[in-house]
Amino acid sequence: MSLSLARTLNLGRIARTPAVWGKRYLAQEAVGKMSAQAVVEQTWASAHAKNPAFAVERELPLPRSRKREVGIFIAVAVVTWGFGSVIAFNYQRMTSTPVTAALFTARHNNDVCRELGRQLNFTSAFPWISGDISHLKGFVDAEFDVVGDKGIVGHLVLKSRRTGKQNGEWHTIEFYVSMPDGRKLDCNV
Repeated sequence: MSLSLARTLNLGRIARTPAVWGKRYLAQEAVGKMSAQAVVEQTWASAHAKNPAFAVERELPLPRSRKREVGIFIAVAVVTWGFGSVIAFNYQRMTSTPVTAALFTARHNNDVCRELGRQLNFTSAFPWISGDISHLKGFVDAEFDVVGDKGIVGHLVLKSRRTGKQNGEWHTIEFYVSMPDGRKLDCNV
């Protein structure tokens, strides 16, 4: 085997310390005179030789169980996905057509404006919209808190059903703003 082939295969490599540079040169010279099989055997033997400068003879530790870490990760992932799903579904209800239309109608109702104020809106940036909204099944049951510029908090309730199939007519069953003192301000148009 030639010296260039040995360099290509990296078979003549020895540690790069000043103490073994001479050995490295001798090993490269020897590679030029040895057969490929002999070079592989010598490299294999030198790679598996016991070298106290580079190896510590001791028992390897047993791998520790990661069941607890994996369990904690799965629990955190499930809680995160669950919380994200709840927030996403609530946001979908908040931006749905019935809720935005109900808030718009309540904003322009004279009785509601007189009691709560003109700037009627949700009580927070991300309000909780309770109830169900299903355009496919034909029902809307939505409740949420609203506040006007007077600072009084009211509770808006909208219940509506669709008669007939997909293109049926919607009928409002209840649509009012409940005041803190128990009065109900009707918002039906």
